[in-house]
Amino acid sequence: MPITITPIGKTNPSKPNAPMIYYPKATKTGEVDLEKVSEEIAQATSLTQADCYAVVISLVKVLEDHLKKGEIVRLEPLGSFQISVKGTGSTSADMVSQSNVSSANIIYRPGKKLKKLLSNLSFVRKK
Repeated sequence: MPITITPIGKTNPSKPNAPMIYYPKATKTGEVDLEKVSEEIAQATSLTQADCYAVVISLVKVLEDHLKKGEIVRLEPLGSFQISVKGTGSTSADMVSQSNVSSANIIYRPGKKLKKLLSNLSFVRKK
């Protein structure tokens, strides 16, 4: 099934008189929540929906615990998760401290199977 795209116009702020350039944007066709995903997994396995729900909730807790320790969590074929920080610079390495950190993010890198999915997608323009 193809991914639906729509054109999105953008202007260059440094060149206000330049013509608008249009880029493709993937449009969502809906959402799936944990209840639906756990129901589908339960139908495809011998687990109950409650078991699936419990595993996902526990997975989030375990991910949280390991990420707090600064560990990379690899869940192949799903992918890996790790903490990344942004911050301000200092004039020497000795001056870098927690006060230099302005924000933290979780980086997700998809596994090989999910990356392969990206190379096999097709796209269609929304009408």
